[in-house]
Amino acid sequence: MSNKNKIKNPEHMGPKEVFGVTALSTMTSIGAIFMSSMFMSFMTDYAGLGAWGATLATVLLLAARLIDAVDDPIQGFIMDNGKVGKYGKYKPFFMISIIMITVGVIALYALPRPLTSIPVAVGIWVIFFYFVYDIGTSFCNMNLMYRTMTNDANERAKLLVGPRIWTMVLSMIGAGMTAVAVSLYAVFGSYNTAFMVMATVFTLIGAVISVIGWFMVKERHVVQQEEGEKVKISDFFDLIKTNKPMMINFCKCIFTGFIWTFLFAAPSYYVKWAFCADLTTGQVDMGLFATYSLIISMMMMMPLLLGVVIAAPVLKLFKGDFVKMHKVDLLCQGLGGLIIFLGQVLGVLRSVPAIFFIAMFVIAMAIGIDFVPGSTISMEVMDYTIYSTGKDRSALTGVLEKFLEKAQTAVSSALVGVILIAVGYQVDSVTGDYAGSLESIPTMLNGLAFVIGLLPAILAVIGVLIIRKYPIDQDLRKKMHEYIDAHQATKE
Repeated sequence: MSNKNKIKNPEHMGPKEVFGVTALSTMTSIGAIFMSSMFMSFMTDYAGLGAWGATLATVLLLAARLIDAVDDPIQGFIMDNGKVGKYGKYKPFFMISIIMITVGVIALYALPRPLTSIPVAVGIWVIFFYFVYDIGTSFCNMNLMYRTMTNDANERAKLLVGPRIWTMVLSMIGAGMTAVAVSLYAVFGSYNTAFMVMATVFTLIGAVISVIGWFMVKERHVVQQEEGEKVKISDFFDLIKTNKPMMINFCKCIFTGFIWTFLFAAPSYYVKWAFCADLTTGQVDMGLFATYSLIISMMMMMPLLLGVVIAAPVLKLFKGDFVKMHKVDLLCQGLGGLIIFLGQVLGVLRSVPAIFFIAMFVIAMAIGIDFVPGSTISMEVMDYTIYSTGKDRSALTGVLEKFLEKAQTAVSSALVGVILIAVGYQVDSVTGDYAGSLESIPTMLNGLAFVIGLLPAILAVIGVLIIRKYPIDQDLRKKMHEYIDAHQATKE
């Protein structure tokens, strides 16, 4: 009888649904790999653009976020106003997202060689296809899919784990892309061509997997907007004014979200020039760089995976107080950053690479464990929106988070770009060796250690101070859950 009851549970998410959302998340994860630190690296080292590549990438990443401030709420408005059709309300936007991300990434890495000698033409090409990619990412918000697939909190948690782990696995693969590029260089004799082929193949594979996942998921709980209750752009600003938990969490994330993005934006540059380069000649041991890139991958991704696994047991140690656990996780992330910065300042980091890798492990482990409390707070903010307004504005709320994630990734890469521009960074796009002034490398390493180490430590402390103002307690939490249960019941 017990098994039958479980099977009849209308909210149950089985292997098909879990695999579906996991596969669906593939394209955004692969897009993020190629468009975060790797994009900056490609533009500066392998696109054949010289100093113009660093300038263009840095300006573009920053300018795009200014445009996102207007564009993302509009896309949220479009999604929330979508009609319920054969494939649901939000699901069609996911297919649009897959197509746009695929086209954008491939075009950016397949930059035509004849254009590289024409700065204006390069600018037009890169800007256009970057925004194709960028708009596509805004149409893919997995929280919308989780929310409409099931109303059961435990089933939603089940859906979250698969994409999270899959994203980490793909990130591990992404961290090993340098080794793939080195192998392709042996075939094509050019890192420019190697990166183009690599990006095209992996992106197309990701698109196919995402499309398969798209067909396997189904929106079960979609509420069509009633007449007179259409979503308005002003709703976005109303959320900012009235939703205190959302704004506290948002302000906290403005600072703490950079810890994750810094973790991925700068290490490859630091490892390449601190551990793999001859500073007297500028020559890089690309084989050693590939090996260390894999080590970075292991030191970041394995603890991220392990952190997700042990997060629930750790939460029990905090007696279910996920806000308190979140604070401790942030402080641990800051500790890892402080170790890196002090190692650089004291002059021991370059001679003892193990210190760098261990510190990266500490940061990544804390980030992995923080997935549970951090995600719980984010979901609770969306619940509070329904509780306080009586309206579901999930897309608008989710787009705000999406904008912040993209802004932080871009600013992190742009900050690295500013450091590279300041030191006159220049690399031979064919051999990968340093072609600029060798005297500037130590200055560059100090700047990178600041980005990877000291900044995360400072930001973690600021985040802890802000989240102390989070207003939802156990009593309010209970009222929210009761209201949402009743509200959903009236919609069934």
